[in-house]
Amino acid sequence: MKRNYTASDMERLERVEKLQITYPRLERLIEQIAHCHEFSKIAAEPQCLFITGDMGVGKTKMTERYERQHPRYETEDGTVVPILNTAIPVPATVKGLATVLLKNLGDPAATKGTVVSLTFRLQKLIKDCRVELIILDEFQHVIDRESLKILLTVSDWLKMLLNETKVPLVLIGMPSSTTILEANPQLRRRFAAREKFEPFGWKSSAQINEFRRLLKVIEDCLPLDGSSNLADTDMAYRFHCASGGFIHSVMKLVRHGTGMAIKEGADLLTLDILAAAYDKCLAADMPDVKNPFAS
Repeated sequence: MKRNYTASDMERLERVEKLQITYPRLERLIEQIAHCHEFSKIAAEPQCLFITGDMGVGKTKMTERYERQHPRYETEDGTVVPILNTAIPVPATVKGLATVLLKNLGDPAATKGTVVSLTFRLQKLIKDCRVELIILDEFQHVIDRESLKILLTVSDWLKMLLNETKVPLVLIGMPSSTTILEANPQLRRRFAAREKFEPFGWKSSAQINEFRRLLKVIEDCLPLDGSSNLADTDMAYRFHCASGGFIHSVMKLVRHGTGMAIKEGADLLTLDILAAAYDKCLAADMPDVKNPFAS
């Protein structure tokens, strides 16, 4: 029976919405970012990293998490920004990218000036704010959407910024963004370290067990008293069919399902609840797929 949310219900819902799940493949990628960050402090040249992955694998959440691990702080000399993390804008232009980076660093006049003046201000602010690592998401935006041509002026500018500031770069984008580096040999040389962020598979026993372990970690964090047995092979298979192995879809389904369970006063995620949650939040993305949680 549906009921109104109580104060306790709202606290439980907030816990689910703020839930941050960690798992081995995520930890491994964060370790790679940390290596670039820390080793660059003593290396002869900045250690850069290129990470590719489809939408929904968790790339943005990963970088936000790393940024939170190294928060900004205030000193007598001003704000220190260890991690400068932003997304490349659309359309991708040198001026647009310089502007969003300046804005992220707190420049009150981030939109004012020529490309040259913006670049000089950015280089100075990177030094003054003691930036140790620059993370640029949505690297595929350096490919023009209409003409599909690679915007070489932007990639050349990034190479220049790297050379001038000596601050390591982590570039993150869709798999198609690999062509950007291939078209710029000098920039490509700086990104010999490359990683792929892939969705969870269901072809081998190792992949199945990895996905089941993920679901076990998720269930252990849910504010529900009953056992939903998400890691059981049958239930895990339903989750994989529903999500394609993408962590974004898994968490979206879990959050919606948990909200419905709390609303109905249920103490676990039943097939009926998950079926309703799937119809509400994921079915539109895969109209040709039958609801995996339907009886």
